[in-house]
This record gives sequence, C-alpha cells and structure tokens, in this order.
Amino acid sequence: MPTSPSPAPAPDSQAHILVVDDDPLVTQLIMDTLTTEGYWVDSAPNGVVALGQIRHQRYDVILSDLHMPQLNGVGLYLALTQHLDRLFERIIFLTGSTRSFELDRFLKETGLPVLRKPFALVELQQLVRQVLESR
Repeated sequence: MPTSPSPAPAPDSQAHILVVDDDPLVTQLIMDTLTTEGYWVDSAPNGVVALGQIRHQRYDVILSDLHMPQLNGVGLYLALTQHLDRLFERIIFLTGSTRSFELDRFLKETGLPVLRKPFALVELQQLVRQVLESR
C-alpha cells in the first residue's frame, strides 16, 4: 500500500502518525479514524517501508502491526532503538494473532501499549491520546 498522507500539510501543532500494517482494510480504518480526530496520518505496508519514511518525516506516534512481511513490528522496534530521538517509545503495537510466550515476553519488556484486533475505535483514540500526552 503506498504512502497516503492527508491532503494538507500538518501544522507544527498537529500530531503526525504513521500506521504500519500489511492489511489495507485495517490501515484504512485506522487512517480514517485518526484523520477524523484531526491527526495527519501516513501509512506503510511493512517495517522496511516505514523506516524509509521515518528517515524523511518526523512522527509523533507509530501504530505497528506485529506480524508483517519483510520487517515485522518487533524488527521495526529494534531498528528504532538505534535512533537517538527515542521514537521507539511512542509505538502502539497492533496484533490479531493468538498469544505466544515469546511475543508476550517482548511486549512485557517494552512496556508499550498493545491493541488486539479486533479493537474498539474508542480504544484506539484513547491510546493515541495517551501516547501523545506522555511525550
């Protein structure tokens, strides 16, 4: 799925969010919801594309699926830990998979929020606000 920025450039006070998910329906639902909330939203189909976008654009929050081709959410997180801006602390993970010991351990170690699919849109909105307020 190509990058889909909002039509107008984001003013400095408007939060810029990146949605990283290989499911176009989930991506579009999240983008529509957050755009309606007043955020400027881009998307990437996997972590490789997301890293390219992050090199050229500042993001306030990243919503990342955990299971994607090429570079998954764990790989994206680990790559972001190498950046100095601490963007990795502003990730919200998305997952539709059943729980596994390794995944649960990783999520516990990061302490980052997780939205389990299917999720309520109000829960998405609240988590995004919480992450933005904590930065």
